[in-house]
Amino acid sequence: MIRLRIRLLGSLKLYAGKEVIEINVDREIRLRDLLRDLVKREPALSRAIEESGQIKPGYLLFINDADYMVFDGLETVVRDSDVITIMPVSHGGM
Repeated sequence: MIRLRIRLLGSLKLYAGKEVIEINVDREIRLRDLLRDLVKREPALSRAIEESGQIKPGYLLFINDADYMVFDGLETVVRDSDVITIMPVSHGGM
């Protein structure tokens, strides 16, 4: 079982009504597929995530506090205990 935490910052946590979403998956998953699943679970996140799993302009995404693009972008395989953070560019603080 792979356990992932998704942190929402700025206005995203207001739209979703929570700051942290915890997801369990039973196999390795690429970031793109995780984001597709996430927007289905939390439709409010469609403000930041396209149905295709692409991050919309104006939002930043980090894996364990590093920009996801320093890895394999949306093809990055997320691992157990990874923390995915999504925030608007002008986030207004924590």
